[in-house]
Amino acid sequence: MEEQEIKELERLNSVIDVAKELGVKFSKSMGECFRAENHPEAGDGFTLFFNLGKNTFMCKTCLDVGGTVTDLVCQIKGCGREEALEWLAHRVEFDQKTKRMYHGKGKKK
Repeated sequence: MEEQEIKELERLNSVIDVAKELGVKFSKSMGECFRAENHPEAGDGFTLFFNLGKNTFMCKTCLDVGGTVTDLVCQIKGCGREEALEWLAHRVEFDQKTKRMYHGKGKKK
């Protein structure tokens, strides 16, 4: 996959939506870090910050948690970049098929 295709795929996948789909717990726009072993104190709370403009994320505690939406998939699923990109591509394809399937239903013509 070319770099331009990767950028477009990342643009089509909101980092917040992907994080929620992968089970990240949220409080407003902050998430709970998925690396619990790096947060021994139960009071660490929500340490994942999401930059919606750049479609990126980072943990204020974990130095190795952060990056693009592709990095988020890699880090949570424990997979490589190619597998993460395939997962994101499938997610976009599913969303587009669903939109086409239900587009216009229930509206008067």
